[in-house]
Amino acid sequence: MAPIRTLLLVAVLGGLASVAAAQPPDDIPLLRQYTQSNPPFLRFRIVEGRLTLACRNFSPFQTPRSYGLGRRETISLGSENGRPTLRYERTTPNEQLTVNVAGTSGKVNISRVPRGKSAFAAVEFQQSPDEKTTLTLGAGEHRRGFQAANLWQLAIVQPKECRENLFPLLDLLRPDWKMATMVGRVETSLLAYAREDATADRARWATLVAQLADEQFSKREAADRALRAGGASALNYLREFDFNRLDAEQQFRVTRIIRKLAGRSEDDSADAAAMSLLRNSEVWLALLGRPEKATRQTAARQLAALLNKPIDVDPAAEPSTQEAKRERLRTLIEKK
Repeated sequence: MAPIRTLLLVAVLGGLASVAAAQPPDDIPLLRQYTQSNPPFLRFRIVEGRLTLACRNFSPFQTPRSYGLGRRETISLGSENGRPTLRYERTTPNEQLTVNVAGTSGKVNISRVPRGKSAFAAVEFQQSPDEKTTLTLGAGEHRRGFQAANLWQLAIVQPKECRENLFPLLDLLRPDWKMATMVGRVETSLLAYAREDATADRARWATLVAQLADEQFSKREAADRALRAGGASALNYLREFDFNRLDAEQQFRVTRIIRKLAGRSEDDSADAAAMSLLRNSEVWLALLGRPEKATRQTAARQLAALLNKPIDVDPAAEPSTQEAKRERLRTLIEKK
């Protein structure tokens, strides 16, 4: 996994983030008209930790709306290779909110900028194909940024920044997400999987991959179906598998299974998100600094297993006394 780096650290932003938490975003009546209809005309999803947008029977349109007193909204929907492109802008005396989704490219940009006397920190979320997901807070000399492989990793590694600044924007787009609650469930599932040890699951997937080369067609088909039913757990295992160890039919079937599982369009479940993070060293390093002793102990065991060596961090000690050791461990992880 690519390392997560803080681009710029400025202590004063801790206070700004608290202000942002106390000043929720303004309403979005025009966008809500399209995203919260029954069934929804526009549907935001989180698939494999990335924001996506689906649209029902759409034709390109642009709809401006003004409410007076400096409040206005504009929503524009277009098409790119059959996929929807969205540009939404909402301006009020307090803020300017912009949401851009660029069709097949998967680029997403969400920004919230203060206006007038508003004191909250500017927020920008960016997602691009084959690049890290980025959260940027503040502007000018107070600007700081965070990067992660995807939204779930970002949420666990930077919980306070996401909870106070990003989650209110995502919940605005789709209230039933309840992002803070969802991420809590992901973390709970992640810890449970680690404590149960995923070795048994991985042994099962290994047996099924071997069965894909069985002489009997019925057994090969049964293994194929079982791997497809394995969801995120099987997908994560297959993505790490050394294809050079497989014969031609195994390679063919595994490739199809990965495409099928990776191409799903439904929202990530807490279990699926947790399974995708189970072997992520950066996530476990973040959990190694949590207040809960049991969480730190689980994180320490998981990191030692992933690095294949003991770690020089005492999970029983107060996290504040282990900061230097965690930073040395971060350097070790980044070199891998």
